[in-house]
Amino acid sequence: MPGRGKTALAAVTLAVVAILTALTPVAHAEPPPPAAAKDFSKPAIVILGYGLNDNGTIRMILRRRVLTGLAVAQFFPQSPVIVTGGNPRNGRTEAGQMRNMLVLLGFPANRILIEDKANSTVQNARFSVPLAEQAGTSGIILVTSTTHQGRADGNFADAGANVLATVSYPDGSPDVNFAQFARDAISPFVAVS
Repeated sequence: MPGRGKTALAAVTLAVVAILTALTPVAHAEPPPPAAAKDFSKPAIVILGYGLNDNGTIRMILRRRVLTGLAVAQFFPQSPVIVTGGNPRNGRTEAGQMRNMLVLLGFPANRILIEDKANSTVQNARFSVPLAEQAGTSGIILVTSTTHQGRADGNFADAGANVLATVSYPDGSPDVNFAQFARDAISPFVAVS
């Protein structure tokens, strides 16, 4: 079996063991938190930016993040979408370009909140968490790429975000993509940090 296959098999095995361990009753253990511990009634869908081309146009990786966020937003018609990212190129910001793309694709402009000052993932989190709270949301669904998700999760947890779930567009090796897919799949049921 090639190395990638072994790694993928190991990731699946670990995910299954983790799920089974969480579901297996243990004598004298505290009862698990109620299923309603995560409130998906009105999540903010936060799409993280990615550097623009020098002429201010969107790179493919950012387009994929926006399309992924758009797909998630279709499941939550009551929720705002926060596009976050500054780093201007040719007078345009990542957040502004993401907003333009969403509107071009028919997404309602009144559901988009723009955070266009952040120059890092730490700042994405620091500036987006208050926007989500001000919008009266129940938490955050964090959208980015597989190779970025782990760092983003930590930055948003450090900023005090209530991360309800993560959704990642695959942009790494098959092993990285598969492992992050497994983490994304269980993220609605576990604490994201």
